[in-house]
Formats: sequence, structure tokens, C-alpha cells
Amino acid sequence: MGGNDYLIAFFQNRTLDEAKTFVPGIIDAVRSSLTELIEVGAKTVLVQGMLPIGCEPRLLELFKHSRHAGDYDAETGCLTSFNELAEQHNSALNHVLDELRRAHPGTAIVYADYYRAVTDIAASPRRYGFGGEPLFACCGGGGGPYNVNLTARCGDEGTAACGDPSEYVSWDGIHYTEAAYRVIARGIVEGQYTTPPILLSEFSSN
Repeated sequence: MGGNDYLIAFFQNRTLDEAKTFVPGIIDAVRSSLTELIEVGAKTVLVQGMLPIGCEPRLLELFKHSRHAGDYDAETGCLTSFNELAEQHNSALNHVLDELRRAHPGTAIVYADYYRAVTDIAASPRRYGFGGEPLFACCGGGGGPYNVNLTARCGDEGTAACGDPSEYVSWDGIHYTEAAYRVIARGIVEGQYTTPPILLSEFSSN
């Protein structure tokens, strides 16, 4: 919840500073949705954090001409300032989740750390079974460092999919491949990327 609200803003030429002002409203909407779920009887709620949008190939392509080398994380190649927005969102979200846990002790409210799951893959793609270009879109056509064509989306004329999507992290520059989601999902259900840690057996029983 919330990711598209920020991404759409950037593709509508909003600035990063403008996007940061959206955080309180988006978090309030998340709080409202979660409260409604709990009040109708939810006993286990898994709440995903925001993805590291600074690692999205389409966003990297969009801003590549207005950035400098120091704007990129040395370990992942992602845009630091955009990931800081994701971290700001996730920090505010976790604060709300702590409040909801105190208010509803009978409900298990679990945070899924999508951010860390993706940055772990971006930093060490081969460790997770991917090729060496985690910020390169499988289905694109733009070539360059991200294989993104900002004037065409996957499936449009002038774009083509890679031969083996399972070797790629990003499908079309915004969405992840099935292989990437499998790695993320496994880390979540096994408790590697959840707070508090929750095992698949516990999650399934609720």
C-alpha cells in the first residue's frame, strides 16, 4: 500500500520534495485500512513496507540525466534520495504498526520488509540466482544501463522480453519477475524479512 502513490507522482513530473509531503496522508490511509480489517475480525495481518523505489529501472532511467555519481548507492546502484523516501515511509509505517499492536493485542500485526528483501538482491544478485545486472529490465527495449524505453511499455511496439526472465530481477522496469517475487516471498514466510519474525507454519495456522 502506498507505493504507486509515490511512483505516479514522479511520472507526473512531481519533485522528490513534493512526494515527501505525501507520506503523512498515505500512512493515515494505511492506518485506516488496517483498523477496519482488525475491527471486522482479522487475527493475523501482514503489512508490507514500501519497496526501494530508487532501485526501479524506469525511475533510474527517468532521472539518469539529472543525477551525479554521488547520488547512487555504491553497493546497489540505486538512487539514494529516492530510497530515503521509502525509508521515511517505512519508518512512519512501523510507528503506526507499533501503535496498532498496543491497541489490538489480540491481533498479530506483522511487518514485511520488502525494502530489505529487494536491496539484498540488488547488492548480491548472484547469491539469489540472478544475473549480474539486477537493475536491468527483462522486458524493455531501451538498451542502456536499464533497458527501459520511457515512451513504450512492455508489450508495445519496439519492446521485447528477454529469453529467460528467471535470470532477471525486474520484469518491465517497475514490476518484479516471478523469480524475484519467489525469493522475496520465501524470505517473508520464513521470517527473514518480517517483524516480529513469523514462520510459515505460524502464518498458515492463522
